[in-house]
Amino acid sequence: MKKLVFLTTLFMTLQSFAANFYDLKIEGEPIFNRFVKQGAPAIPLKRIYDYLNANAGKATKVAAKDRSNKAVMSTKDITVKGDWIAIIDFTKPSDVRRLYVMNVKTGQFTAHHVAHGKGSGVRFATKFSNINNSKMSSLGLYLGGSVYSGGHGASLNLHGLDPSNNKAAERDVVMHAANYVSDKFLKQTGRLGRSWGCPAVSTALMKRMNADFSNGGVIYAYHKDLAEQAMQTGKLLEDKTINDDADIDYDGEEETVRKSTRKAPVAGKK
Repeated sequence: MKKLVFLTTLFMTLQSFAANFYDLKIEGEPIFNRFVKQGAPAIPLKRIYDYLNANAGKATKVAAKDRSNKAVMSTKDITVKGDWIAIIDFTKPSDVRRLYVMNVKTGQFTAHHVAHGKGSGVRFATKFSNINNSKMSSLGLYLGGSVYSGGHGASLNLHGLDPSNNKAAERDVVMHAANYVSDKFLKQTGRLGRSWGCPAVSTALMKRMNADFSNGGVIYAYHKDLAEQAMQTGKLLEDKTINDDADIDYDGEEETVRKSTRKAPVAGKK
């Protein structure tokens, strides 16, 4: 009897993952269309849906850092979740809510602030890199990994899946909370503070990201003019059409916080 229940449950689980995510609806309307109406960009949303259709419920091997063993690089398997997804639209400036958090099964949708790396720009993120020491953000698909306690509290390991971000674990590009991602900082400076390459969010949101995106949640860092290149190369990607703000390091940004603690800089270390 127990074996029958197990097999039935397994079958139903596999069947739910096998279904086409585009077919999921609320009140007769595709959830995909609802997300677009609420502000999610359709192109990266489609890529995530296609990825889920091909990989949800399956184990994916990713590059990982063993923090318990002197930060030695290794690999691990992460099973792709089929519920929570997020898009970071780096086409938009940091004073705009450009992080969209969505549940593909319930239709829940919220928009939030997210910071980019100092090396990527000031108010706009215009440069992206997979290179160590660059302090730049990286474009591409990520899987959320384990939650660990770091310099910014409970943070989410990220594992890059594209040539443009597959060194995320090596670079210590993670999602973490930061005081410079707040309404207070935004009102004082006109933009968010900048990280050293990590997609930093508010303290309140970080708790939710850790809960919903750990061990298999899908996050896509996207730029409309650089997305195709990011799927093909790990070299520097740049949007040269933007006239950005002057590069000033305000108190409270990652750069000034690091200097005030007088620690020797470690590439991408969070």
